Order: sequence, then C-alpha cells, then structure tokens
Amino acid sequence: MNYLKEILAFQNMIMLKSLSPGQIALWYALMAINNKCGWTEWFASSNQALMMYSGLSISGINKARKALKDLGLIDYRFKGKTATEYKMNSVA
Repeated sequence: MNYLKEILAFQNMIMLKSLSPGQIALWYALMAINNKCGWTEWFASSNQALMMYSGLSISGINKARKALKDLGLIDYRFKGKTATEYKMNSVA
C-alpha cells in the first residue's frame, strides 16, 4: 500500500462523498497505526489507541468504524477481549 497515494485518493473521496469528521479522523488514525505496524494486511489496535489518535469517544469510534466498513474503506474483526483487528482497503 502506498501511503501517499492512499491519502491523496482519500482526500479526493472526501470531496465527492459526505464523510463525517469522525469518519475522517478514524480513517487517518487507522492509517497512522497501520503505518507503524509496517503495513501488515491485518493489524490490531485497542480502542484506547484509537481514542488518542482520533480524538473520538468509544461511541464515536464504533459509529465511524461501521460507516467506514459500509463504505468499503476498512474491514475489522473483533478478537474477544483483545484489541480489534483492522484491514485497510485501498482507496486509490
């Protein structure tokens, strides 16, 4: 995944679709975390980390996460009591 290419494509998408500030913040937070993980297909993140990166509350994360999945931008899977796993889908 090309980080810059994805960000530029996402910025173009923002102009075409009506994404909420929470959806935008969560997408950027997930991209930053995936970058720190070395661009693995699936990566784990706690809600606490997402709250720090995005500024969202737990309910904001849950709402934005569902919307991003519905838009096909991410996928996620719950891992019980451990951190949720995420997959970034290419926008570019």
